[in-house]
Amino acid sequence: MSVGPLVRVCDGPGGLVVWGVAEPGRWAVEVNVVVEAGEDVGAVDLELLGEVLGRLEEVVADARRFVCAESGVTEEEAALDSPEVNVYTDGWMLRFAEAGPAFGEPFGVGVWFEGLRPVRVEDLGDAEEIAH
Repeated sequence: MSVGPLVRVCDGPGGLVVWGVAEPGRWAVEVNVVVEAGEDVGAVDLELLGEVLGRLEEVVADARRFVCAESGVTEEEAALDSPEVNVYTDGWMLRFAEAGPAFGEPFGVGVWFEGLRPVRVEDLGDAEEIAH
């Protein structure tokens, strides 16, 4: 996968630049590559992004199970929906934009991964909106 398909660019909070895929309808999730001002988008692991997208259903299911195990709620209580892949130069996160009342409003909950393994849950209640 090359940077070529990542063509939608917008400014985010705190000097972030957000690249989005040119064909968002092709994927079951929104995909964003987020870099800080001065960072090279070429430093993003696009091979890993391709692997994530190729195994998306499995990755989303693993993230749901991980959030539930970490928070002690059922999948029904967690109500995790609207997954979004956010890739950074130093890793990636699957964000559930919609989540049950146990999680952050209005921006949901994020699951940080090492490769394809979920490792940490982050409540995104204090996050800032990225306008597209």
